Amino acid sequence: MAEAFTGGVYTDSAVGHPLQTTNNLFIPKIWTSQLLNDLEGSLVLGSATITNRNYEGEFKRGGDVIHIPHFLDTVNDFGLKQAYDSFASNEMDKAALEYIKMTVQKGSSFRFHVDSLHQLQTQAGIDLMSNLVSQRARKTAYAIDALVAQTIQAAVLGKDLNASPSAVVPTVLADFNAIPALHGSIAQKVIPGTANAIYTTIVDMLTELDLNHAPQDRYLIIAPSVRAELLKTEAFIDAAHWGGGAVMPTGAIGQILGVPVMVSNTLENTSSVRTKKLVQPLHTGAAKFSMVMGSTNAISMVLPLAEMQAYQPQEDFTSAVKSRLVYDAKAIRTEQMVVATRTEIVPPAA
Repeated sequence: MAEAFTGGVYTDSAVGHPLQTTNNLFIPKIWTSQLLNDLEGSLVLGSATITNRNYEGEFKRGGDVIHIPHFLDTVNDFGLKQAYDSFASNEMDKAALEYIKMTVQKGSSFRFHVDSLHQLQTQAGIDLMSNLVSQRARKTAYAIDALVAQTIQAAVLGKDLNASPSAVVPTVLADFNAIPALHGSIAQKVIPGTANAIYTTIVDMLTELDLNHAPQDRYLIIAPSVRAELLKTEAFIDAAHWGGGAVMPTGAIGQILGVPVMVSNTLENTSSVRTKKLVQPLHTGAAKFSMVMGSTNAISMVLPLAEMQAYQPQEDFTSAVKSRLVYDAKAIRTEQMVVATRTEIVPPAA
């Protein structure tokens, strides 16, 4: 069904009459669609480039369990069989598909009120609502990226944050120990205080993934300070090390050793306090990470449930809008990710 905005009223273009809405004023699914679109565009660590979105099952409420499928490596080489040879009874590969359970129990909510929802049917009101939804999408993206970052940090320590209702790694040892162990752990590399340390660490991270047979569809996310160090590194600047033409004709980082690079100011960010009037604060979930390298299968994230409603608060004369999203993340293929830090990530002290 196609929907169009004409003369201050949303209509069904197929039949040309006003859509049935809440009091014929508000269309939640239009704004929910914008929220999800804006959210996807604002994600960094939680983006589809970084996280796997495949899952089986469905959920309708927080706490439901879905299943993340992945194939097991069960292929063996049984050597050359001559024309009249036969396979032994135990020489048989089995196609195995394993499912890892993922509990969906985290999310975000927001609510705001206006003098009257009919304002949202004027062009000025539409612009206002669009801006508010975009703001909420950015805020939700910060929360999701922080959750993915904390999921990675917990996985570095061998813990499964998905099994905890908390979206952050506990800083108290007893609470940390209460989180169930993960089926593996994500490797971490500590950046040494030597010359060309960033470049050599990237080589070590790439080698780690190669040794773990990680897929070649890889990514590298670096902090702004890391980019600054790279731009000053002779091993990176010198085109001779890359076997050809200019590597950085514009000073922009596109790829390093064939791996696409993204720069994110959420890495190494240690303050979520707004220090400038028009600058939004960032989450600190990835404060301990300087670089993150991996493949898309390493972290799974689910974000299918979003709802929005208009209602009339009893305590005042305004109209209001409320919305919530349910999502969660889980480390699945821990061998397909490696992080680099300035100092080693360790469990909390007693």
